[in-house]
Amino acid sequence: MFKQLQYIIVLACLLAAQTLYADDSQSKVYQGFSGGMMGHAGYLFGENADAPKTDNGLICSPQGGTFGLGGALRVHLWKHLRVGGEGFVSTMNSGTTNMKHVLQKGSYIRTGFGGVLMDACWRKEKVWPYIGGSVGGGAMRSLYVLDGNQDDWIAENKAYLHKQSFFYVNPYVGMDWCMTQKVHMTFRVDWMVALHAGEVVLPTGPRLLVGFMFCH
Repeated sequence: MFKQLQYIIVLACLLAAQTLYADDSQSKVYQGFSGGMMGHAGYLFGENADAPKTDNGLICSPQGGTFGLGGALRVHLWKHLRVGGEGFVSTMNSGTTNMKHVLQKGSYIRTGFGGVLMDACWRKEKVWPYIGGSVGGGAMRSLYVLDGNQDDWIAENKAYLHKQSFFYVNPYVGMDWCMTQKVHMTFRVDWMVALHAGEVVLPTGPRLLVGFMFCH
């Protein structure tokens, strides 16, 4: 549903921009569009009190480093406004968490999310600083293997698979470095806050994103 909403909003922006197009390049509404891919690294905070417990009573709700890929598409309007959509997939493996001594090999938390974005961008000669935010939704799938081995075919005695949907708000700041007029290297820092049933939940935390944007 969120992906469909994202496509509809981007399409509406394109149609509106074409309709409002003016001959004067300095005053026209539609200023082109950009899109590309970004890799990211971050850290997830949060604890779920309903998560399973270990034999010694420790709540199995890991926090730690996450890595992934994603992308964004923006329509440039007027002098500074950009609107569009984004989507990402992040994975936190057991080895990068604070519970790596509890979670067995093969455990993970994988998050897929996407939504609509809006930011203000200042188009300088060599750098384009920007600030904005995005909203959307996603799902987090967690596999906790507390006893067993992923390399054999023996059924695990203590493993948990859980899926949770969420709504998110994601403020960000960033900067494009204009390698050429058409190719930009982008750097972005954001902090995603996930909400579920009115509560702040995993995945919540900061990320650093680096990638390439292609401008038209």
